[in-house]
Amino acid sequence: MKKVKQLQCAPVSLQDFLKEYPYEKRNIKDWKAFGNEGGQAKSELMQALDNVQQGLCAYCEIELVKQTDKGPIYDRQIEHFHPKSDMPSTVDWMFEISNLFAACRGGSQSHLFGEDSTFKDNERCLEPYDKNYSCGEAKKDDHLDHIILKPSELPDSPSLFVVSDDGRIGVDEEACRQTGVDITKTLETIKRLNLDCMRLRNARQAVWEKLNDDLAVEWERLGHDATDEDFDTLLAHQAYEMLTFEPNEPLPAFFTTIRSFLGIHAEIVLAQSDQKA
Repeated sequence: MKKVKQLQCAPVSLQDFLKEYPYEKRNIKDWKAFGNEGGQAKSELMQALDNVQQGLCAYCEIELVKQTDKGPIYDRQIEHFHPKSDMPSTVDWMFEISNLFAACRGGSQSHLFGEDSTFKDNERCLEPYDKNYSCGEAKKDDHLDHIILKPSELPDSPSLFVVSDDGRIGVDEEACRQTGVDITKTLETIKRLNLDCMRLRNARQAVWEKLNDDLAVEWERLGHDATDEDFDTLLAHQAYEMLTFEPNEPLPAFFTTIRSFLGIHAEIVLAQSDQKA
């Protein structure tokens, strides 16, 4: 989990919808109306959130769209950090832009990615299903504002989360102290969103192993005379290749795993003003 950008204002289609469904007359059923009568507005909002987050889930960092030979498969939903069901309130939690994120479906789409599905994908769906729900599916409708970290409020650097070679995700306590972020709240973020479930752990481990294999190939090409300095150069090059991107370009999945693998070399690249994810 890393800092994510948010929309600066509501898309025009959402603004138009809100004129018909003002907050003063709102009830929870209006979310369904947003998907029915306001279908285009909801689709545009979903895509706008996906774009500003550069294609990754706000919580686990899996790609929100799976590309297949039969076309894209959408594994995403509009996530309300604070429950949209909290009404009446002084805040319109259902459509308050700062409360909205693009998130994956948290391992819940067994009909698409489960054992007997056409697009079987253990990164997106793994038995036992209920033990491997994550992100919004794990958070449910709970009010966790003061218990877990909000993705948009994380520091750009350093990363508060660290991934190990077996895919486990943990908390960098020194980074928390350095940035003044509560360690317990960071730990609760992993727990309440189930970010260390076996499904996501396996996915992160696969990314780590691919990075390691690619590095090993390049190291072997250098021959027996290669030095530690050469190894650092390889890591620096790998960081540049993987973490140099345009502002609206999709990011690589499981971004924090890549960041952990590349260490200081990742931080050097990301410190460049136009490379903050």
